[in-house]
Amino acid sequence: MKTYRYVTLDPTGNITCLVLDAVTAEDKPRVTAALMERCEQVGYLEKPRTAEARARLTMMGGEFCGNASMGTAAWLAREDGLAPGEKAGIQLEVSGAENVLKCRITAEKDGFTGEVGMPRALSVERNADGSMTEVRMEGITHLIRTGGELTAKEAEALLLRETEKTEADALGLLQWDREKRFMRPLVWVRKTGTLVWETGCGSGTAAIGAAEALENGNGTTVTEVNQPGGRAEVKVTVKDGRAAEILLKGTVRIREEETVTV
Repeated sequence: MKTYRYVTLDPTGNITCLVLDAVTAEDKPRVTAALMERCEQVGYLEKPRTAEARARLTMMGGEFCGNASMGTAAWLAREDGLAPGEKAGIQLEVSGAENVLKCRITAEKDGFTGEVGMPRALSVERNADGSMTEVRMEGITHLIRTGGELTAKEAEALLLRETEKTEADALGLLQWDREKRFMRPLVWVRKTGTLVWETGCGSGTAAIGAAEALENGNGTTVTEVNQPGGRAEVKVTVKDGRAAEILLKGTVRIREEETVTV
């Protein structure tokens, strides 16, 4: 049996276990399964493949996650000794994202605030029957559904049906109440086969921000997105009819380091 160190991150309620030690390919499925009993998703801290990145974050299914990226950058900033009021710029490689992500972290008295430059939205379009908006991003695709909220059973059945139509690494169903600015995210990850009701979803926040901004046309739109785990904000700049820049803003709390043995 082997023991691995991990830290639990809370970026806007999206509880993430970040494994700090190098994990063998053989052990990874067991580590993921064990930690999924304690969090919503698992990420692995690895050595970067490019000189410009400080570290690499590989998510449990090779998908992309904005909240985990923000949380990882905050943990690295804490390890650097960032004091309250100080800021740090940290660049990360993240699974599912083609380019290095730029993160800006500010230390607060009770945690961190962060801003992450998100991967671009590859496409934003209504699905065939007009019931949902599909936002395809690097590493994950989201389906935005407005109108009355589905029951958990209905939402899970809907998302599982939609997984049969996509080749994405991960697929999210975002139930979006525009009046209340409230999103309830459900995320499926292909590699692990997990279906999780998340308390926060960074890429989902970015997807909603991109869809809202494109409706508004060229210029910059700031969208507040309330989620079960708290509030996040996304700023999207639209140029020539496409979302040219997406910035996710949120908060991060970090728990003490623990271990898992598999």
